[in-house]
Amino acid sequence: MNYIKLVFRLKDRYQESFIAELMEMDFYGFEQFDDRLIAYVEKPRYNDSNRELIEQLIGLYPEAGFIEMEDIEEQNWNEEWEKTIQPQFIGPFLVRPTWSDLKPPKAQILLEIDPKMAFGTGYHATTRLILSRMSSINFDGKEVMDAGTGTGILAIAAIKLGAKKAIGFDVDKWSEVNATENALINGVSEKVEIRFGSTEQIKDDEIFSVTLVNINRNVILEIIPFLVHHTRSGGDIFLTGLLGTDEEIIRENLNEHLVEIVGKTQEDEWILLHLKRQ
Repeated sequence: MNYIKLVFRLKDRYQESFIAELMEMDFYGFEQFDDRLIAYVEKPRYNDSNRELIEQLIGLYPEAGFIEMEDIEEQNWNEEWEKTIQPQFIGPFLVRPTWSDLKPPKAQILLEIDPKMAFGTGYHATTRLILSRMSSINFDGKEVMDAGTGTGILAIAAIKLGAKKAIGFDVDKWSEVNATENALINGVSEKVEIRFGSTEQIKDDEIFSVTLVNINRNVILEIIPFLVHHTRSGGDIFLTGLLGTDEEIIRENLNEHLVEIVGKTQEDEWILLHLKRQ
């Protein structure tokens, strides 16, 4: 299968939301740099409709632009990512790709991730924000929901912090496979369950003590009632995938629900809100 490689000029702070839009157009495989984003799509899936949508999308982001397009042969994505993805320390965790043999220092918790896509490697600010904040609460014996699980990194981290069970769901099929593999790699597969789909994958009577959310603003606004309903009274909700400019509208929507904002952290233009369910 041949692929189309598209290169965009785009600041890092906007890349996650841009990627989310591209994935709706069947793009997969991304390389992220400070001011450049590379995206891949199967050639038959790149049509006139997608081209028009991309042109409109570029116009929504400051200083964004299209740099180049290239036809490429199928390649080994992991070999490409090995060149750029390196181990990193985030809060109490050492996040390590599977091809690295770096040993965690004493007291550091190892998260070993085999990334099939660009999400959930710890290289985006939103992933770093939530991983760093998770250690501020007690996970012992708790049940956790991971909305938009991606590589499963947050669900896995929750188990390694002492959670009893973590259920992650994602609308992307690759995530179901990749997150399940990563849970196995980390030795927590018996405690992590990955479901393919959206909020309908969570049964009405499934209630969680901790809810982890790393999605974009529009989806978060849509599912706030769902998140609150499925978090038990006194439970914690971590919201990220948000820009600082999203904070006001998120706060306005949260006012209608039984939650209190008890913390906020920020990295560059990205923010995380820590909520407590009343």
